[in-house]
Amino acid sequence: MKRQFFYFFLASYFVSAVGSSAYATEKVILLGDDDYAPYSYVENGQFKGMYVELLHKASELLKPAYEVELKPRPWKRGLADLESGASFALFPPGFKKERTYISTYSVVLYTETVVLFCNPDVMAAPRKKFPDDFTGLTIGVNAGFLLSSRLIDAAKAGKITLSEAKGNEANIKKLAAKRIACYATDRGAAFYTTKKLQADPDLNNFKLQEALELSGEETFIGYSVNNNPAYKADFIMKMNAAIETIKKNGSAAKIESSYLK
Repeated sequence: MKRQFFYFFLASYFVSAVGSSAYATEKVILLGDDDYAPYSYVENGQFKGMYVELLHKASELLKPAYEVELKPRPWKRGLADLESGASFALFPPGFKKERTYISTYSVVLYTETVVLFCNPDVMAAPRKKFPDDFTGLTIGVNAGFLLSSRLIDAAKAGKITLSEAKGNEANIKKLAAKRIACYATDRGAAFYTTKKLQADPDLNNFKLQEALELSGEETFIGYSVNNNPAYKADFIMKMNAAIETIKKNGSAAKIESSYLK
């Protein structure tokens, strides 16, 4: 009798354990760039930005199965964590075939417009054809960002020199000080940051001058090839569906317009 009771208790315990784990909430961490205003950035200790809000909104639709936490990281460190498998996912990389450590990309978050901005001295001469009209110039880029194949190909061919700095603010200050001839970045990010820096005496009366548009760049959540929890495929499928839902119901458009008026 005692033995029967013991086996009944043991069976009940395992059924309970399996049942509770089947309905347990999975906690998932997505890393995001900490210095890419207005898309994702830290301000006064708070992680904010257009992508942050979009993913917060999408993540609400994943509950109770998934509890998603968005954490800021310096971009190059975020890429390194993705490559090593220390992190599960990172936003918002563009699709680059050389990043073989990204196993899967989400559905498109947004399409950024990569533009070349140049200082007034450079713009004094007509420059309409890239890269021929920009040969010999130093062009600033954000550290870790592979923005445009046209830009990368020109650098590999030795026609231009790329100079990295951390984030929009550092590069715009370099452009204003004429330490770089031009700066390649997203149009929205550049204008947002320049407006924010207007009170800086070093940027007094500085205005962005757009030379030309380089490319349209789709952005995604990138998932590490070296981090493979059991829920990975299910999470990616559900997060993709959630992103598509907030696009269709107009929530994404409202968030985008609040940052990119």
